[in-house]
Amino acid sequence: MNILKTIKRIFPAAVFVVFTAFPVCADSAVVVSLRGKVEVNRNGTWVALSENGLVSQGEVISTGFKSEAVLKYQGATMQLGPLTRVTLETLAKNEKKDSVSLYLNTGAVKSSVKKTENKRVSYTVHNPVAVASVRGTDFSFISTGDITCTGGAVVTYPASYYTPSPQGMPSAGESGAGTPAEDIAPGAPAGSVVVLPGQGVSLTSGGFSSKPADTAAKTAQSVLNTVSTPVNTEGVTTGSSAGTQTTPLIDTGTTNTGTKKGTITVKITVK
Repeated sequence: MNILKTIKRIFPAAVFVVFTAFPVCADSAVVVSLRGKVEVNRNGTWVALSENGLVSQGEVISTGFKSEAVLKYQGATMQLGPLTRVTLETLAKNEKKDSVSLYLNTGAVKSSVKKTENKRVSYTVHNPVAVASVRGTDFSFISTGDITCTGGAVVTYPASYYTPSPQGMPSAGESGAGTPAEDIAPGAPAGSVVVLPGQGVSLTSGGFSSKPADTAAKTAQSVLNTVSTPVNTEGVTTGSSAGTQTTPLIDTGTTNTGTKKGTITVKITVK
């Protein structure tokens, strides 16, 4: 009898813990703007969307040629590019956490994730190739497996490691250089790569085909290729009534023709 009373007393408390530990309120996102042909699949029928309309958890959104849509849920803004199809797997919230999960079938999604009301945010985009998880970040995800970060930090890993089980709560704080993958995406598998602003990764079904360092190196080289030093174009003009003479700004020696030449070394460090 005492055991039965104990179970009756513990069971409601256990239920309370389970249902407050994870988001339980499925929700809807708002269509902020759209252009062209944008539809949602509801009960097997494709229906045209309009601005300020709602799309719910579990629904599939599709954009046509030269079409795009912007959806917003809590602090997450999702921009769907042309010829994009996504499934809104999770749109949920509780008092402590907002959760969003998108399945990207084709096309591209640009996401901006900001926390609201001091809540923590769990935001994931995945497809058969790659997974990207963030807590407060701006990033782009192309269905071919290309992921780039423009703010915060993105945890990326191959889709073969993805499990749809509920993740724990992201750690408090901002994402940046040195942030452990586990802080951004609790349960992130070994081998996950953190992508920082200005960096990107590419994944295939076999894993990573490029890492953040590869992107950083390309960016640095691109900057170097566009740098034009003034030594070849600028000078100091002196002269007399008989004429003028142009002398380069940097004097590192004199050639046999009397023209002074020099060089400037530009060092660029990409962090």
